[in-house]
Amino acid sequence: MSEPESSPESPNPMGHHKKSWDQHELLASALSSYFVILQHSGGRWPSWKVAASEDATIHQCLLDANSHLERLGWMGKLTSDEGWNVTVFPLPERQFPRINSVLLFWSLSFLTLSLAGDVWMGSVRPEGGWFHSSSFVDSVIGYALPIMVILITASFVQRHVARRFGVRSGHIMPVPDLTIALYALGIFPSSWLFWPFGILLIPTMPRMDARPWPNRASLGHTALSVPIVLMLSGIMLLFAGIALTPQYLELSSMPMLTSAPSFLGLIATQFIHDDTLVRMAWAHPWVHAGGMLVLFAWISILPIPTFPGGRILIARMGMIDARSSGTQSLLLVTVLMFAYLFGVFEGFSLWFLVLGLLLPLLFFFGNDIRIPFILDENEGLSEPDHRRMGTLLLISFLLILPAQQPVLRNDAWDDELTFEIGEPNPAILGDDGTWYSYNSVKVTNPSSLQKPYSIDVFFEQTGHDWNVEWICDDQDALSLNGNGCGSNLLPGRIATFWINYSWSSQEQPLVSNLTYVVEINDAYSMEHHALRPGLEVAPSDHWYDIASGDHVKRCVDLHGDLVESSELNVAVMDSTIADLQTTLVQLEGESGMTASHDSVPSSVCLRGLDPLVFLPSMTELTLNSDTFEPLLPKDRRSLEGIVPEQGWNIGTPADAQPGWGALLIEGGVLQTGEEYCPINPTISTPSRPLEGPWVWDTSVFKSGSLPDVESGQSLNLIMTEGTNVTICSNSEPFNPYPRLEFNVQTGAELLVEWMNTSTRFWTTPFAYALNGTMVNENMGNLSFNNPGNESIPFRIAREGGIGEDWEHNWDGQHLLPGETNLTLIPPAEPFSTMWITHDAGTVVLHLASYQ
Repeated sequence: MSEPESSPESPNPMGHHKKSWDQHELLASALSSYFVILQHSGGRWPSWKVAASEDATIHQCLLDANSHLERLGWMGKLTSDEGWNVTVFPLPERQFPRINSVLLFWSLSFLTLSLAGDVWMGSVRPEGGWFHSSSFVDSVIGYALPIMVILITASFVQRHVARRFGVRSGHIMPVPDLTIALYALGIFPSSWLFWPFGILLIPTMPRMDARPWPNRASLGHTALSVPIVLMLSGIMLLFAGIALTPQYLELSSMPMLTSAPSFLGLIATQFIHDDTLVRMAWAHPWVHAGGMLVLFAWISILPIPTFPGGRILIARMGMIDARSSGTQSLLLVTVLMFAYLFGVFEGFSLWFLVLGLLLPLLFFFGNDIRIPFILDENEGLSEPDHRRMGTLLLISFLLILPAQQPVLRNDAWDDELTFEIGEPNPAILGDDGTWYSYNSVKVTNPSSLQKPYSIDVFFEQTGHDWNVEWICDDQDALSLNGNGCGSNLLPGRIATFWINYSWSSQEQPLVSNLTYVVEINDAYSMEHHALRPGLEVAPSDHWYDIASGDHVKRCVDLHGDLVESSELNVAVMDSTIADLQTTLVQLEGESGMTASHDSVPSSVCLRGLDPLVFLPSMTELTLNSDTFEPLLPKDRRSLEGIVPEQGWNIGTPADAQPGWGALLIEGGVLQTGEEYCPINPTISTPSRPLEGPWVWDTSVFKSGSLPDVESGQSLNLIMTEGTNVTICSNSEPFNPYPRLEFNVQTGAELLVEWMNTSTRFWTTPFAYALNGTMVNENMGNLSFNNPGNESIPFRIAREGGIGEDWEHNWDGQHLLPGETNLTLIPPAEPFSTMWITHDAGTVVLHLASYQ
């Protein structure tokens, strides 16, 4: 058997190296498939000088080589140093956290966000809640859940963008702020809280600076992804929350406000609610969630090392320029400038925490060119990418530029209402012969609470021809006793309305004092003004009497200055009594009823022979060519309270003791030493003792309601001499002007019955007669009631000129205890008067007649 022949088709044996490759040779062999290896450069890590292959750019060669090296656990970094160099580094390992760590951080963040939402909504929630009656469920749905969904979305968007550039990115892993539990549980007061968001940071794990990036474009676009998602989602949440915020919700405590970025606030004010900034005090929880996302987005785009903004800066400028001392110094100055603008150095705020994070990062990482790790830094951004990235960064920075205090405590949430009342304008004469004046009232609510107010106006004198018309402009829901304007003013609103005055009398208008009464801030305020016509000179709206020795003066005040006239001619209507020869009244300092002045005196006074010679016709006053008719004094005879040292004894007729008497029986509030009445008072009567006398000493208890004295009771009312006493009306509780006013003199307790009324003001009776006929036939009948046990001195004083005297039935005796009746018959003279005065404990009956 022969040996088989060899087949010519048998394969040749494969060649092999006699010595195995080391790691260095293996990497060189892999790189040689994509680059032209020029020279081994040495160094700590394998490095070669290379050139691009003929059919590709050096950057494309690096991408292809890294695709190969990645399977071997390596990566190549391209640098330019006297040619192209490729340095091979091992791929980082075990950077990604375990899934249970990620879930733990997300779970804790969800809990702290829920607690933060409860803190945000602690001061205000609508009835039934925003979404649920439970406050915790409300905070979860309204605050925690939207933020969690958006953070998860941003995390997946970031991973998707990074994957497009061939980079494996981790998830966002929010850092929970566990201290929020101390505020939510009430351990710390909420006023100490300055970082109310529930999470501290939103980093990505592993850190984005620790991941290898193929080029600057991949670094920049990935860094922009999360801020853009947070910004757009935050803006949508913010605007949706503002739109869902009702016009008003009542706060229960000082609110914590989200201050929208300035530009977004302007947009919301213009297109959603014109009172957007006011509604922030009770804002929908989505407003707080959106504000938090927008703030985090703005902070993240700041060009700070390890921040997305810092990576964007490197993507646009390059590592060397971005990490240069000049750039970092400029960033430090910019950070300090913004810190000054945001008031960081003026008071403690959340910017302290932000600044405390930014400055160390600038100092320690500002010049670190090792991070982020970019494999091909020399491949810069394309012109479209550079422009697009810069435009997005600029728009984002300006659009969501935060307010000076993104979160603040509204210290003014319960501030009081303020009001401003303008001085009434001088009245002008209209074409219809009516005089018109007006003024405005402005009420401002600077608080975050709806607050009530109401306002009305009261004239000092009544009976003149001034009329009032309120133009409330829908501010008429509330009023003072059915008059004026008022409403529940919403927070941040200003109510402005007008008051029109008109004078329709044939005589010229008078100067009238008036008082505005404003119910505001659970109290009453008064403002005093004067309403006057647009004339050179005008008088006040009433005459008043002044005792002047043996004579009496009746005066009226003048207001104004001589502008167009060189002098002021004054004339008062004279007496019209027939056959009267005696001059009863003269202008003070003149021989008649006319006078001329070079300047405007403060007042014009008539001087009369006795208090009753001022006839009603003498109210007419002419100043140059203008005729006025001021009102007569409120009381024909000024009230005088004649009170013994031991006071008045107020009883009941059933107990044979006189009661309050006329003018006082109507009741009201008695007060001493006050010019104006208390508004809508709740002043009690003097307390009745269980035993002993019932005494009201006005020097101790200066004000009180006049009590009803019942049978079996007796009140001792003590008033000291010289005290000014006012009685305020119960029927007009908002009127600041008293119903009665009198001065106290020490004297005998006495009552007088006159004109079918009995009063303790026994100097008020008067009478006057023309040609022996009383103006009222009952004026001459008087009855004095002396309730004491001692007689009271009494005398008659003869006044006036020579002529017949009054007839009377006085027996010449003092006024004995009990009643003393007098009947007076006037003489047949042209004019006769009767009045009563008190003189050193004596009752003086004055009888005068004039021929």
